[in-house]
Amino acid sequence: MPPPEWCAAGIADDAGSRRRARAASVRVLAVQLADCGIRVGADLAGNGYTVSTADGRTRFVTDLAAVWPAVAELAGEPFDPLDPALVTRLQDLAVADR
Repeated sequence: MPPPEWCAAGIADDAGSRRRARAASVRVLAVQLADCGIRVGADLAGNGYTVSTADGRTRFVTDLAAVWPAVAELAGEPFDPLDPALVTRLQDLAVADR
């Protein structure tokens, strides 16, 4: 079993909790990547993420930190997950969900 990810702090160390946390991460990634045509999903074994484009190019990565380089590679340009416009959009969505 791979070591826990940095973002797993405070999550119970059981399969169900890890699966729910991974699903939550994928939902946030979907929002972040909505405008660049790249999708991220949890791999079926629960060992990482798949990063893919509409034309079928896919990369498997083992943790969240590796998602961003894969996105940049597939998009052909740098991607900043902390871009202020993206952060604002995530904050707006969080407020709307309350």
